[in-house]
Amino acid sequence: MLQNSYIVWSGASLIDSSAIALILTGFVYPTSNRKTGRLIQSWILQQEFVPTEAAKNGLDQGICGNCPLKLSQSGSCYVNLLPINNIYRKYKTGTYPKLGTNEIEVLKRYRYPVRIGSYGDPTAVPIEVWEPIILASKKYTGYTHQWRVCDRRWQKYLMASVQSQAEAELAQMQGWRTFRIIAPDAPLSQGEVICRHTEDDRIQCETCLLCDGASSKPNVADPVHGLNWKISNFLKYTKSVSI
Repeated sequence: MLQNSYIVWSGASLIDSSAIALILTGFVYPTSNRKTGRLIQSWILQQEFVPTEAAKNGLDQGICGNCPLKLSQSGSCYVNLLPINNIYRKYKTGTYPKLGTNEIEVLKRYRYPVRIGSYGDPTAVPIEVWEPIILASKKYTGYTHQWRVCDRRWQKYLMASVQSQAEAELAQMQGWRTFRIIAPDAPLSQGEVICRHTEDDRIQCETCLLCDGASSKPNVADPVHGLNWKISNFLKYTKSVSI
């Protein structure tokens, strides 16, 4: 019987060798995320720390790497960690079944799109772990802040997550398409389009799939969103790095 959630892999982070795990959810009960729509969600977790505590105490290096938006850095990451605590607690009980060939066949049959890294940087997990899932679905979105140092094979599947025009240009020179978080009043750059959901909230990632790595598609920008204090922190961060 198909379950809603599965553990895919556990092992050493490719970022810092700490113990991490990869979990997929949404096979039976779709996410309530109105922006993404029905995407299989993927969660990269530190094995030894509750997500909120890991973020608060800077113990999330193994899954977030050098992301400047982390709570212990600029404090502007939009991810709500409280629901992820619940995923972590269930993981620690050992009750998540292991993802197997039957579930891969479900992805092949129904072509459920996959959100590569709903929380955590996908490149912390070996690409060989991800590829059977990605190739079974053939539909995906994903981002990485590790684009400077990660395996370049990820360019096929992920956008380089950037916070400035200079970063975007550097990533593009290295062969990445970019996803740039911008201030609400910031202009778009040449070859860049606004997130389609931001333009029209009836459009969901499930059908858009613009953020799917290397292609001739345009680069994407999206105004910062989330809680007001996180938006404020992001604006302070972007101002500080532009000085």
